[in-house]
Amino acid sequence: DDIEAVTELVNQLVVHGVLPLDRESETRDQILQREKVASTCIGNGVAIPHHKSKFAEKFGLAVGVSHDGIEWGAHDSIPAMVVFLWICQPSETPAHLALMRCIASLARDPDTAGQLAAIKDRKSLQALFETVPLEDGSGGKK
Repeated sequence: DDIEAVTELVNQLVVHGVLPLDRESETRDQILQREKVASTCIGNGVAIPHHKSKFAEKFGLAVGVSHDGIEWGAHDSIPAMVVFLWICQPSETPAHLALMRCIASLARDPDTAGQLAAIKDRKSLQALFETVPLEDGSGGKK
C-alpha cells in the first residue's frame, strides 16, 4: 500500500545519505500526512510524494515500481504503478519544481507513463527523462 511504498522509499533515501536516520520516521509521517490532505498521484499511474526538509543532506530521489499498482487516491482512479519520492532542502525550490514539471510532463501521456512503469534500471530512467525539455524557470527551454 501507499504507507509501505513511502516507508520503503524514505528508507532508501536514508541508506543513500540523503536524510539522517534519526529523521526517517518524522519525514515518513510528514509525507503521509500530506497524502491525507491531498493525493500526490498525478494520474496515469504516477505518484510524486515529496518533502522539503532542513535536515536533507542533499537532493534525493527514490523511485519505486509496483507491477500490481498501489491505490493512491488518484483523480483518474488509476493505481500508482510508479512512485517518485524526493526530499530536498527548502532552498532547493527551483530544482524541486523542475523535477515536478519533468515528471508531470512524462505522466501526461499514457504511453510514456506506461514506459515509466516498465523501467528496470537507472540508465533506462535517465534516458526517458532526457526526452523532456527542461525549462530554465523563466519559461524558456534549456
